[in-house]
Amino acid sequence: MPRLAGRAEAEQQLSPCEKALTTARAGNTLSQGTPQLQYYVTELAAPLAWIDVAGHCTDRFAEGALRNAQSKMVVALLADKYGQSAPEVTPARLDGVTTASISASALDAMALAEDRAGFAIEVLAARGTTAGATLPLSDMHKTAAQQLVSLADTMHSSAHTDPRQKVYAIENLLANPVTIADKASEQNVPTTAAIEMDCARAEIEAVTSTKAKPDTDTTMILAALVAKHAYTAMQLGYPSSDAALFEQRNS
Repeated sequence: MPRLAGRAEAEQQLSPCEKALTTARAGNTLSQGTPQLQYYVTELAAPLAWIDVAGHCTDRFAEGALRNAQSKMVVALLADKYGQSAPEVTPARLDGVTTASISASALDAMALAEDRAGFAIEVLAARGTTAGATLPLSDMHKTAAQQLVSLADTMHSSAHTDPRQKVYAIENLLANPVTIADKASEQNVPTTAAIEMDCARAEIEAVTSTKAKPDTDTTMILAALVAKHAYTAMQLGYPSSDAALFEQRNS
């Protein structure tokens, strides 16, 4: 049979999802005995690749966001070994974002999660006994909440109702200001870390439960927001293992 020019090359062309997964998982494909420095260099590309996975791969939003944070922790550990700078904890906000192709209800749920986290951290910061609970961190959550509400307002104008409650029940946090039982990981974790990860998980639920999938740009923006909360949680002591992040627990 005659060969069609370019057919084999076209059939081998990776989709955006496959390209992102290939880059994100590159460190796992290195042969045993690969120098650790080479592994470190390979892993540097993983965090951004996992955000691409969240944006381009159907039903991989949660995996992409959480593995972004997980891979940053790997990079941070290796960077310390080689005297390099670890990935920084950047502000988890939506600065400059003016539109989002996702339902207002999803944005409302995310805003509620941000506002709840901001309130909890503000209260704990005032008590001064909880590591990582600071007013700047609280303000960051409240700013993100306002940005999410503004995006929802843009979509629904005067018909939109602000979902934020401003004050929330935090008796359990006050009773456990240092460490707290985390249902997802089934471990006792630092309280501020639990707040950050709860916020991340609530936002994942808000995005993944929407009937209409948002476009790639919106998905990647929201995945980056979630990932920043997850990375902050891990920096504060939340476990970064697959068992803690991905295994389903019985309620």
